[in-house]
Amino acid sequence: MNTDPHQRHFVPPARRRKSLRITQPEVNTHMPPSRVELAVLNNTRWYEAMFEAHGLACEVDGQVWLSHQTPPPFHSNLVILSPDTTQTDVEAYVSELGRRLPTGGWSLKDSYACLDLHSLGFTQLFQAEWIWRDPHPSEARNAAPRLAWAKVRTATELLEWEDAWSGDSMKDKAAHRTRQFPGQLLASPEHAFFAGRLEGKVVAGGIANRSPGVVGLSNVFSSQAFSEEAWNALVTCIAAAFPNVPLVGYERGADLQLANGAGFVPIGALRVWRREG
Repeated sequence: MNTDPHQRHFVPPARRRKSLRITQPEVNTHMPPSRVELAVLNNTRWYEAMFEAHGLACEVDGQVWLSHQTPPPFHSNLVILSPDTTQTDVEAYVSELGRRLPTGGWSLKDSYACLDLHSLGFTQLFQAEWIWRDPHPSEARNAAPRLAWAKVRTATELLEWEDAWSGDSMKDKAAHRTRQFPGQLLASPEHAFFAGRLEGKVVAGGIANRSPGVVGLSNVFSSQAFSEEAWNALVTCIAAAFPNVPLVGYERGADLQLANGAGFVPIGALRVWRREG
């Protein structure tokens, strides 16, 4: 592999399209986007919404989405958008990010699991599967839910939701940390937070975000006792909020099995890599 980050392969920041409104991936204009490409676009739209809500800048071109600022937890600084992005292309972006990011580690999402980044100093954090679910309006997998499910509508409800999402181990730190999900996310008609309550307390939830052609489901959480119900109930909630639209996301391990049980199928792999320093 050529380790020289040839600048002719690098798109200078001034020439990049800075946008929070990607319409579709740069794919063959004679072919509609694939299911994986729609899932990648959806995930990128959510990234842009999160970074905008945190007041962080981001950039996009035909190959990658990136940000030179410290991202919210569980988010990457570089996301591969095109399956045609090469190892040499990535070297140029990695070189620039390495110079401009604050000291510390950062991560890269290889949306097509097509790159081996060990030679660039990365360690693979995990591999997951993009998932897809066709709309089935008449389907009802959770006929008798034990939780009361509803859309999160107020800033107070969002704080409750996030405290439950964070888990018990974070509760003592909740008052001292930056909120992961700023309240302005509730203002967009493209996003919806759903909460499952037991005796008034949020114990399960998830997030839906709409992009062209699909709706993404992410940040699903619940106790083990309600894990199957959470996935099925969220599918029902999203179908009501965004009817007749396929659902996408990505999961791994036990969560992938739960997604399969709720009617999702795997459509392609992705990998997340981390580089220290």
